[in-house]
Amino acid sequence: MKIIWTCIQWLVVAAFIVVFVFVFNSYRYLLYALICSSVLYFPLTKIIANKLSNQDGSEKVRYDVNGKRVTMQMSKLTASVILLIVVYSVVISVFSISPYLERKEFVLTHPNWVAVTPSILNLTADIQRGKNKYAYIDLEYQFTADKHSYSKKIGKAEKLYSFFPIIGKRRFEEMRIDLLNRATKKNIAKECLLFYNPNDPEQQKFFLANDNFYPQGSWLYDMLFVFSTIFSVIVIMAMLFKIIP
Repeated sequence: MKIIWTCIQWLVVAAFIVVFVFVFNSYRYLLYALICSSVLYFPLTKIIANKLSNQDGSEKVRYDVNGKRVTMQMSKLTASVILLIVVYSVVISVFSISPYLERKEFVLTHPNWVAVTPSILNLTADIQRGKNKYAYIDLEYQFTADKHSYSKKIGKAEKLYSFFPIIGKRRFEEMRIDLLNRATKKNIAKECLLFYNPNDPEQQKFFLANDNFYPQGSWLYDMLFVFSTIFSVIVIMAMLFKIIP
């Protein structure tokens, strides 16, 4: 029974990883992380081993002449996995806050795809409520390739997160209007760009904006509030304990 439960746990973890890497993000980001972590592993392996060494027997302990433990080294596999996770987190974070880099990366990895400026047929904004609150854009575009017209609807083509907690319908409406105005300006400025595969025009990739830096469109922007709040609470509590005798 214990083995079955362990297998189920690993299957759940594997499914989560597959969805996160191949559905929520591009699998190419994982390849970039693998390359970067491989390059960084050797110069950083000793630092990682010293800082993150586990205590489950997989470590190698060295002693000086007096029999005193002086260094610890965790298993190479554990160190490489931790480094890969850290690098992968950095990679997806960078691309998530920079529409320009995301578009540039797509152009470089799809040199044969054709770029066109699509016609936006419909553009609406709404609010996602619940645990994660944000404004989002739904749109429909159309373009012509080889004398054939193609159209497609995209749900949540772009999002707008709030650094501060959203309270009240007024703030929800302000976010919705702000995002709708942003998307409208991008459309008027012809900043929207569509890439399609000339061998199969049904394969398409749409980009609404080309900002160098747009953290409000990333869930990391929302997470910054959480971490900053936790950090502020820790600092305040530390100061109070220091002041109170």
